[in-house]
Amino acid sequence: MNNSSDNPNDSRGNRRIISDEEAIEALFMVANEVDNRDLSLGFQNHDVEMEERKSTDSDDYEAYLANWQRQWAEEQAARQRRRHYEVSRNYNVARNFALQLHSDQNLKIVEKTEEEEVVIRDEEKSEFQRAKEAIKKRREEISTTSDMMIDPMTVLRKAPTLVELSARVLAQNIVAIKSLKLVPDHLRKKLSYLVSGFGKVDTRLMELLIEDSPSEICAKNCVELKEDDLLKIFCDCDRVSLKVLILDLCGRAMTDYTINEFFKRAPNGFPSLTTLSLQGAFCLTDNALLLISSSSPLLQFINLTECSLLTYRALKILADKFGSSLRGLSIGGCQGIKWYKGFSSSLYKFEKLNYLSVAGLDSVNDGVVRTFFTFRSSNLTDLSLANCNEVTDDCIWHIGRYCKKLEALDITDLDKLTDKALEFIAEGCKYLRSLKLTSNRFSDEGIAAFLEVSGGSLNELCLNKVRNVGPHTAFSLAEVCKRLQFLDLSWCRRLTQEDLRRILRCCTSLRSLKLFGWTQVDDTFLEELSRSHVHITGLKMTSLYAHLDNFYPSVAGSSRPMMGRFTTSWKLLAISLSVLAVLSPLYIDRLSEEDLEEEEELFGFMFSLSLLLLLLILAIALSLYCDPSLTRFDPYWIHRLCGSFGGLLVILILLVFVLICKASD
Repeated sequence: MNNSSDNPNDSRGNRRIISDEEAIEALFMVANEVDNRDLSLGFQNHDVEMEERKSTDSDDYEAYLANWQRQWAEEQAARQRRRHYEVSRNYNVARNFALQLHSDQNLKIVEKTEEEEVVIRDEEKSEFQRAKEAIKKRREEISTTSDMMIDPMTVLRKAPTLVELSARVLAQNIVAIKSLKLVPDHLRKKLSYLVSGFGKVDTRLMELLIEDSPSEICAKNCVELKEDDLLKIFCDCDRVSLKVLILDLCGRAMTDYTINEFFKRAPNGFPSLTTLSLQGAFCLTDNALLLISSSSPLLQFINLTECSLLTYRALKILADKFGSSLRGLSIGGCQGIKWYKGFSSSLYKFEKLNYLSVAGLDSVNDGVVRTFFTFRSSNLTDLSLANCNEVTDDCIWHIGRYCKKLEALDITDLDKLTDKALEFIAEGCKYLRSLKLTSNRFSDEGIAAFLEVSGGSLNELCLNKVRNVGPHTAFSLAEVCKRLQFLDLSWCRRLTQEDLRRILRCCTSLRSLKLFGWTQVDDTFLEELSRSHVHITGLKMTSLYAHLDNFYPSVAGSSRPMMGRFTTSWKLLAISLSVLAVLSPLYIDRLSEEDLEEEEELFGFMFSLSLLLLLLILAIALSLYCDPSLTRFDPYWIHRLCGSFGGLLVILILLVFVLICKASD
């Protein structure tokens, strides 16, 4: 066997390193070679480090390593300073040389460049930012002179209508009402809401409301109802024709026992129900909601606000059953709905939502709703994020970016929002009509700038407890918000009587004003306000409940499609056409005496048809009287069909067709 030393590749520099000592010796050789060749690689002290690593313990080595890193950082910083110095020196030399060559044109070029930069910066600013800068410059323009006084002789209060007065009297004397037959649904609803305000909703009123097979049952204050009462109401009402069911504050009655017992008696449930409001049903559980959802396949709007026993399963049930059809959802205040892994995915399943309320849910933050706003909010018109404390400006940016059709927004008590949120809303939500900013920290200039940009379209505005509201906001309200009807300035202590005079004088469409916490007004000004056409709520000597204005109605009230009611002009047109149709045969194509006999035969045939129709109506009425179970059939179909505008129009078209055929003969 040959010796390893005889191998030509087995030299000091080429043989394989097989131990740590040999590795250290190899590093020393490299360091010596670098010193001999005078190379600068930034590791001049590396051989010293290796030698000390062999002779010192680990603690000393760490201290030395930190010292070596500090020296290396100082060396790098020195090199950086030298490079900056050389660049600066070269720039100054080139600049001085250029100034010497173009000394006459230099100032003009510099001024032109600065002007172009200012124009570019102004173009990059948003409309909100420009308005905010203009507001800061107009401080001296805001004057509170005496010409803003309201003339009590020129402002007349509008008298209430006869319907309002009659409904109020009926609500106060609901005990004396024996029946609500033939009363339209919208008047029943109005009467029910007035009675709910007086706190008189009981079993007897509910029996009146379900009488005569209405399509809507609305009761806002069902606190006094019990389980058996609610069960009887469900069983006695016409469930086939029922489309709207509002039973708010029915907490004691809406239990698992009530729902299970009802579905034992009526397995089909509510097949035609489209709108359901169970606000404040604190005994409603996920299982009961599952049964209701299974029996209501046409459900489009559901209000479950303050249903504290509902959990994340409730949201999953609604998403699985109504994800592609639901148009309104309110789960605000359901504290049992905590964050879970599928919260965002369940919310994402709702494809056609127009109304969404997640107010007061601790689980709602920017990340949870970001996906929904990005992909599913194109049809959203009403949104409430009140008391969602984790929502920031980033979430509002997504709202402004993707919710282009938004008309009503509630961002009450969101401490993390800044004026940038108002900018995002102003730039993105161009059709906003209702805005609630209660208990936020927006600046006076920020709110005024928002009103300058988007205030012209607002009908409702709530600035309750926005403490920075001041003269700038008052000035913008008076100058821009000409369509404003409902305004809440409660606890805005920086506003003065003169600011309020300016608002009342300029906002001619204003109908209701809330001024809770306004201690800065005197008795003389209160007397002026009492003569105003605006309903004032919250001051001394004003009723708290006389003119309640609901800024954000429940899902059942605001988001459901409004059934169009024909105006007076349409009714007059229909009556005129009917009179014309009746009188036209007297003057068109008068018959001679020879044709009278043929006409009498035709008249006899028409009389027999009319008699047959009358007998049919009598038979239907008699059958309803003998068998009450037939109440599902609408007994007033002839009035609803032929008495409507569409029915009259069809009759007139048929009559014209008959006259044309007769004239052609």
